[in-house]
Amino acid sequence: MREFFLNSGIYFEENVPLKKLTTFGTGGPARYVVQPKDEREISAVLTYLKQNDVPYFCLGGGSNVLASDDGFSGVVIVVGRFMSQIFFENGLLVAQAGAKACQVAHFACINGLSGAEFLAGIPACMGGAAYMNAGCFDREMSDVVAGVKAADENGEKEFGHARCGFAYRKSVFQSNGMIVTRVLLALKPEEPEKIRAAMKEILEKKKLTQPLEYPSAGSIFRAEGGAPAGLLIDRAGLKGLRAGGAEISLKHANFIVNKGGATAKDILELMDAAGSAVKRKFGVVLRPEIKYLGDTDDIGRLSYSFTL
Repeated sequence: MREFFLNSGIYFEENVPLKKLTTFGTGGPARYVVQPKDEREISAVLTYLKQNDVPYFCLGGGSNVLASDDGFSGVVIVVGRFMSQIFFENGLLVAQAGAKACQVAHFACINGLSGAEFLAGIPACMGGAAYMNAGCFDREMSDVVAGVKAADENGEKEFGHARCGFAYRKSVFQSNGMIVTRVLLALKPEEPEKIRAAMKEILEKKKLTQPLEYPSAGSIFRAEGGAPAGLLIDRAGLKGLRAGGAEISLKHANFIVNKGGATAKDILELMDAAGSAVKRKFGVVLRPEIKYLGDTDDIGRLSYSFTL
């Protein structure tokens, strides 16, 4: 595999600690981490990996992910700094998958375009945001996405909004095996001052309601049956519960934070405690929103029963 990366000229590193690539700050070493520069390199990497049955995981900003303490024996494809341009094309704002959501929000603001303000509060890259249909405060990606470009071993394809299969924290890219390369946004003209004020309000609200002072992966569980997961966990009396260096946040119960030296094992223990307590007290089965990066799906093996 090393020879393939060397011969192809694709940037790669070996034995990279996953804690450096995830916002949770957990994870052992990944055998290989590659950073493609364009769609062609993504296709080349996927072709090689699939032909040789090598497991892989695509990563952007590293939010919404819990990495295994044992690391990952496959290849982590990071769509990041080499694919992070933001520009205009055919009347749409185009963001490459590695562009940070907050950078897109500021770019739109500077250019007097409204609709992307909520992105200022999302700690993700645009590829991951489209993949998860990320959102906050009653706004989500599907509200502004005009289309998405994605690549697999056969090259790049464009998906119009209707073909993206957006639903709550879902998109077609979670099941079609393609890696998002570009996100096309349809925004509306507005005075930059008004946009800036809206962004400031969003960020202040996040600061008041979310534990931004500690590493986390964002929301741990999805909302179920109209009830916010954080409210159910709070009512189950689990705010402040600790396991090793991890804690169910006192500020927002749907956040597990790394108070220092937390391991994936610590976080999984708290997820299991929260899921079990909510199921026992309210009969509600919480489904994890975060993805697991490792050789085994340890989230899928939590003791309380759920179906993704």
